[in-house]
Amino acid sequence: MRTVALTALLLAAVALAAQTSALKAQGTDELRFTLILSRHGVRPPLTPNAALDPRSSSPWPAWEVPLGYLTPHGGLALNRMGAYMRLDLAKKGLLPAKGCLKSSQVYLYADTDERNIMSTFTTLEGLAPGCDPLPVNTIALERGVRDPLFSPTSGTFPAPSSEAVEADRRASMGSDAANYLTLSGNPELSELAHILAPDHARPPAKPILDEARPLAAASSLVEDLLLEYTDGKPANEVGWGHVDDAVLHRLMPLNIKAFGLVTRTPLAARSEASNLVAHILDTLEQAAETGAAAVPGAIGPAGTRLVYVSGHDSNLCGVGGLLGLHWTTGGLTDDTPPDSQIVFELWQDRKSKQFSVHLLYRAQSFEQLRMALPITLAHPPAEFVLTPPGCTAAEPCSFAVFDHAAHALLDPAYVKADLLPTESAKPTP
Repeated sequence: MRTVALTALLLAAVALAAQTSALKAQGTDELRFTLILSRHGVRPPLTPNAALDPRSSSPWPAWEVPLGYLTPHGGLALNRMGAYMRLDLAKKGLLPAKGCLKSSQVYLYADTDERNIMSTFTTLEGLAPGCDPLPVNTIALERGVRDPLFSPTSGTFPAPSSEAVEADRRASMGSDAANYLTLSGNPELSELAHILAPDHARPPAKPILDEARPLAAASSLVEDLLLEYTDGKPANEVGWGHVDDAVLHRLMPLNIKAFGLVTRTPLAARSEASNLVAHILDTLEQAAETGAAAVPGAIGPAGTRLVYVSGHDSNLCGVGGLLGLHWTTGGLTDDTPPDSQIVFELWQDRKSKQFSVHLLYRAQSFEQLRMALPITLAHPPAEFVLTPPGCTAAEPCSFAVFDHAAHALLDPAYVKADLLPTESAKPTP
């Protein structure tokens, strides 16, 4: 009896200590700044149907907007995420729950593509409904160059040699390099081939399984099927009626695996993500400056509370690869569907004034995107807590420790100290 009582007492003490610790953290930590790196919303494929049709027995579906543009349905799903972001940021005390926002509070930065600029405006409409749009900053289009924040090579930095890229990829493939891109190493290719050509009597002009490396050919086709589904197209237009949520979850590892070989390998991550991560660190350092001093390279002015950066799946994968971040949502690891985000939060202890950093990955489910369902605190998107470099999983992470560890991962050869001049884009009517 005494042992049982003692055990109960110890368990109660542990529970009380845990509760006290949680309350203390909640009471003393204040969210001071958030940076969100987001992929744009749903778009049509980047490849015209004339190039896609030879891969299938039947023509690919038509889209209502030009290739690569944000679709109206994609915009609605973004609006839902913007509304959730406002709820989340208000719950954490960073922004007021209602009302319009000032440009001194929020800084919006987008790549120069239409889908990025319009994705940012549409997200803002959900974040601050009924308000005048804030400016979306992007590099001057007349420069004729890609923004090095999102596309650093080969316009701003020399691209690695093809020999170095091949060696990097082969090293990443490991001992299974011979099967990495083939049918034997990717049995899901058989299901995709059947979807593309279900009738053996009507083979496509360019079957994917005829390729020496069918995974490379399949990757973008799987992504295109995902875009059809998440755009809310009728079921008979999604993979010609053969693709649903369950099928996509079986096929998406093909895309994730192939895309990761292009974006997440050590050389790819260093060359493509060092510049972006460097400016993210500059932005976090500026937010942690007690005197609100401007830090060269920071995205947005000092004093801003939220910075929203609209990039691409390649940017999320590159940042993930460089910082060693991995996430799993919906049974898929390192997936980057439309409107997925990596969120950097900077918290400050009210007593010690020390800063800590909290990183998470956030994404709507395929079904949330397809239905453009309302997203609320009761029905949130999937969120996965990330372990920052230099820190321990499930433990508080000092910003100073993270900042030092992340800087050590950068390749200085691929960092530009200052951002290009910006101009304010305007929403199209």
